Amino acid sequence: MHKWWARRLGSVFRAIILYTLADEQIEGWNLDPHSLWEFYSQDVKLPSKVILDPMMGGGTTVVEALRFGCSVVAGDLNPVAWFVVKKQIEDINPEELERALTLLERDLGTELRRYYKTTCPDCGSAAQAIYYFYCKELECTECGHTIPLMRNYFLARSPVETGDVIVCPQCWDVFVTKNAEIKTKCTKCGAEFIPKATSSARRRKYECPNNGCRGGKIVTATGRNGPLHERMYAVEFHCPQCELTNNPRLMNGRGYKTADSADLQLLASAKQEFDKLKDQLPIPDTPIPLGVETKRALNHGYVRFKDLFNERQLLNLGKILNWILRVEDWNLKEFLLLAFSNCLKYNNMFAKYNSTRGFITDIFRTHSYSPSMAPVEANCYDTSKGRGAFTAFVNLVMEGKAYCRQPFERVIEKDGSRKVQFETPIIGKLATAFDVIHEPGSVLLQCGSSEFIDIPRKSVDAVITDPPYAGNVMYSELSNFFYVWLRIALKTSYDYFKGETVPWQAEVIENRAQKKGKEEFVEGLTRVFSEACRVLKDEGIFVFTFHHKRSDAWALVLKAVLNSGFYISASYPVRSEMRASTHLHQMKNITMDMVLVCRKRGRNPPERSWKSIKAEILKASWKLIENAKEQGEMFNSLDIFVMACGKCLEEYSKHYPNVDAEGRSVSMKEALDSIREAIERQILSL
Repeated sequence: MHKWWARRLGSVFRAIILYTLADEQIEGWNLDPHSLWEFYSQDVKLPSKVILDPMMGGGTTVVEALRFGCSVVAGDLNPVAWFVVKKQIEDINPEELERALTLLERDLGTELRRYYKTTCPDCGSAAQAIYYFYCKELECTECGHTIPLMRNYFLARSPVETGDVIVCPQCWDVFVTKNAEIKTKCTKCGAEFIPKATSSARRRKYECPNNGCRGGKIVTATGRNGPLHERMYAVEFHCPQCELTNNPRLMNGRGYKTADSADLQLLASAKQEFDKLKDQLPIPDTPIPLGVETKRALNHGYVRFKDLFNERQLLNLGKILNWILRVEDWNLKEFLLLAFSNCLKYNNMFAKYNSTRGFITDIFRTHSYSPSMAPVEANCYDTSKGRGAFTAFVNLVMEGKAYCRQPFERVIEKDGSRKVQFETPIIGKLATAFDVIHEPGSVLLQCGSSEFIDIPRKSVDAVITDPPYAGNVMYSELSNFFYVWLRIALKTSYDYFKGETVPWQAEVIENRAQKKGKEEFVEGLTRVFSEACRVLKDEGIFVFTFHHKRSDAWALVLKAVLNSGFYISASYPVRSEMRASTHLHQMKNITMDMVLVCRKRGRNPPERSWKSIKAEILKASWKLIENAKEQGEMFNSLDIFVMACGKCLEEYSKHYPNVDAEGRSVSMKEALDSIREAIERQILSL
């Protein structure tokens, strides 16, 4: 129902909760891996159990715990995370959201739709714009020539015939050619060019067509007077008339066209209206703070968060938010805010177009603020085609809430699949204090640092979380994008939204902009883990997931585990995100997490030689790899390293600090480096 970074798979965390908390048997099913999916088809209840997630992020633990009827204590420093999780578990009748959309259409529909009208070039009928395509322009620092920053002139694959939709670099006409990789001739002006090879911008540099000009770095020609000018040159549209007549030249009425004078005038009209109304619209004027992920945007002239949007986007988003602010029902208002906030990820000028697959990608296609040389503007209100419309995100919330009320699973069987309905809804009863949390489905949400959790000692059965992975994701920097808009509506009701930006001082992370390195990360993680140890029952289990490509990051995590009073009793590899994740698809990224199972440390463990531990680690790692292969898992060298690291932490922690090598103590860093070398030598060479 809302974007959150590195959100973990619900099925994985449901299995973690089940195997952490369940007794030896539930309703006759033995707790072994082969019966796992039989549990998924059962409405299992664990109502007497209390789970803590001190770093809840997107709330996967909270949602999955509610499926079992558990009570939950959860918290996060980030107000956006707190708000997202709050709305994920609160209830609303989807019909209320549907009625709200009807009222919005009555009040603003005509006013908003008029800015997304266009004309079908094929039949001349009125059509609806889905996406507008732009390129950035700069003036050459040597000759002053205006240069469109185009990496190539390929727009999209043709949806109805074998060929590619391309743009002429001379007259900017949009037409279809057989192959964008070979020379083609413009059907309008006759210019000859190779669409995918013709470019004025390569990597971080631009090229000037004037003889004698050397071109230069893009960043040196921008940033001084704000972001570069953006030139609209094409439109993807939907023509209802062509769809009705099954026009063979368009796919379901969708097509591409050159941005004509009417399209350009419509954009100019939106700019004019915005200039008149901008002081009356709820638009964030918050400066973008310097950070690891914001530095690039700042270098390109984006100074305030509103600079990430063009005037038409600010005008129509401002109107929608203004309408939401007038909704009297507070619960309904918050759900509309959730949908509005989520739609922002597509409705900004950092969004790009996936040319090969024909859809827009959001600002956070990577975990960063990456300025696009070819931004794409979506229809931000309502469209039956494409992505990004506010109404579509309200519909997503409606679907989510309908599912929460009647959750189900699809059980795969030999002759197909069947739908199994569960009785326990995914609805949390928000509690104000721990002493009233023991009713099944109660949730105590905390917004703030989890270095202190206001609950008694030894009061939770399990701690299950997904902590920050050192410096992998800069949560506070990224979430400010949503926070500055949500703050407009929520600052008078929740103290968490009073600050200009997300509080970052207590964020547990490696971030050079915050002047936090390895030491600050491990100290912060240790304080949170120590608090988890304080509130966990003696026989309780602490489970978290982790992966990283750096061995020193694994060493830091183990240091936090050991210093907070735990040891690692078991470790298991699991898939970290969905196979279709944009962060994993066709990329050499880590696809596996290690599930690290921790228990409270007892007596001083017996001494053991590093040589014997190392042999056991390599043997266990090889067995994990073979098992994963048998299950059809695809993984790379980084995944193998992650699996070996998990086993290394497990075996080392069981004997810490009595790991010996020829009369001296072996450090965690030394152990991990040794395992990395052995893995590279013995396993990756096979």
